[in-house]
Amino acid sequence: MDKTSLYAYILFSGNDDFPIDVVTEKLGVQPTKTSKVGERVIPNHPINLLVHSCTDWCFEIGTKETLDTEEVLRPLLEVFQSKTDTINQLKEELNLDVRLELVMLIYDGYSPGLVIYPEFSKFAAEINAFLDVDMYVFSFNEPDE
Repeated sequence: MDKTSLYAYILFSGNDDFPIDVVTEKLGVQPTKTSKVGERVIPNHPINLLVHSCTDWCFEIGTKETLDTEEVLRPLLEVFQSKTDTINQLKEELNLDVRLELVMLIYDGYSPGLVIYPEFSKFAAEINAFLDVDMYVFSFNEPDE
């Protein structure tokens, strides 16, 4: 049975083809995934014509079965909070947008509380990041009678 779980990530994106390796080097963090503008969304698929419209550098905190947003936001903060100046410098030099994402996978009505702690919101403000929360609600299972 699937249970409610959360994950979070930080995403650097730009319409231009920015050098992903420069972001990795300056942050001192290996991305969990990247994509380049013009790359196929599904590589090696014979009929897939969809391509990425921008270049992305992403670092994701893996999915955790929890109802507490802090369990996925805190690890993201621990990695990037000390890199505020570097993030702002990269944004300016490479014309990047930065998004902080929280994704909720909700099963059987077990919905996490949506709490953004002050330390995290301060970090988001310091890097002028978009804060995006996505909720995916899956069907309820009726109890057997």
